[in-house]
Amino acid sequence: MTFGALWLFLAVGLPVLGALIANLSSVDLAYHLRAGAMILDSGALPTRDTFTFTAAGAPWLDQQWGAQVILAAVYRVAGWTGLVVLRAALVGLLFGVVLATCRRAGLTGRVAAWLTLAVFLVTAVALALRPQLFGMVLFALVVYLVVDRRTHPNRLWLVVPVVAAWANFHGSFFLGPLIVGLAWLVDGQARVPGARRILAVALLAVLAACLNPLGPQVWAYAAGLTTNAGVTARITEWQPTSVATVPGLLFFGSAVAVAVLVARARRRSSWPALLWLAVFFAIGVYAARGVAWWPIGALPVVAPLLAAGPANARLQTTERPRRPNLAIAVALVLAAVALLPVWRPVDPGLGAPAGVVGSAPSGITATLRTMATPQDRLLNPQPWGSWFEFALPGVPVAIDSRIELFPRSVWDDYEIVSSAGADWLGILDRWGVTVIATARDGDPRLAAALSENAGWREVQDDADGLVFVRSSRRD
Repeated sequence: MTFGALWLFLAVGLPVLGALIANLSSVDLAYHLRAGAMILDSGALPTRDTFTFTAAGAPWLDQQWGAQVILAAVYRVAGWTGLVVLRAALVGLLFGVVLATCRRAGLTGRVAAWLTLAVFLVTAVALALRPQLFGMVLFALVVYLVVDRRTHPNRLWLVVPVVAAWANFHGSFFLGPLIVGLAWLVDGQARVPGARRILAVALLAVLAACLNPLGPQVWAYAAGLTTNAGVTARITEWQPTSVATVPGLLFFGSAVAVAVLVARARRRSSWPALLWLAVFFAIGVYAARGVAWWPIGALPVVAPLLAAGPANARLQTTERPRRPNLAIAVALVLAAVALLPVWRPVDPGLGAPAGVVGSAPSGITATLRTMATPQDRLLNPQPWGSWFEFALPGVPVAIDSRIELFPRSVWDDYEIVSSAGADWLGILDRWGVTVIATARDGDPRLAAALSENAGWREVQDDADGLVFVRSSRRD
């Protein structure tokens, strides 16, 4: 294996290894698993909430049903190990397509590998196993087709079925028609033949997104989620990207690097190309979760600039195979196999291999399994809601990760209770809460107030948090 080939291997292998090392956050994943199982069992999409008591019966637009079905099917067949392998496969496919895009743009193997790893560094924060990861893979595929449009113009029509599928997986599907539309502006300004074809693909992709159970309403769903004040105010990843965080630093650092590259380029970038970069930079600035789309979306502009640079030309050399390079690749493969969850002991509280599931309190889950019933109402920390819906499917919880589902009044009451504010006991009575779980790393005021109130008694205390039940509740 040559040194250049090793870099190509590492460009995909290192992200895959990272996917095997990181745990599976249950904050979103767990409720998607439950929803997917419901769809597989009933053959129908859920239209009303049945998971919580604060929004029971409320309309639920389950736009991400396609990803949910795949996640639930994999879990049924191969359990948590299967889900870990699925994420590694999706991550490998994602960066394999990114690498292919870089190569298609004219980069040498080594420069393409470096750029792919740079994309991985910026997007790493967004690689959790949830519907967005499916969306990122499909987005990368559209970007590849856009970069390849002048060499194989007819392949661009594949964007239409890709977007049609994408609209059943994640709300980011609008990025498909968007990036094709930007390509139309670039080619139109440069008077490249075939610009009309690109516009036709973009328009058909807009229509193709309506091929889902929600129909055209899927566009309203995507727009409403990004502009919902309740979502943007309460969820960190929907708030503007901050330079005070590591992902924010990587994002803004990459933007500065791109700006320097554009400024130093031998050929001036056209205004549509600059608009292209500005659009995806704005998406990354608008919300922390938008950072995932910036480095991939910028590839059609950035990669050609690098391909025209002197560094890319210098590395176009022929290399001889070296055994140490092969040894490194083999070691990486062996490490990936050793990291598979199948070799780990099972956590009895979670029913999953140790260290695989994140944001899931093992001891508290075990306690609730033994004492909570369908007649109870469980007040939970929001990050744990999804996990409890999956692990305790018969017990209704207060809130979960579907932030847009709950009215503002519910969130206001939840915040009052969480801080033991005015009338917090009255809200608990009105909601009929019988069991409360509090997180050790959350607001301590509720746990302190419950400990001092005769109407509640503590039944669990561990490193993750505490569990309280009403004193009048029969065990």
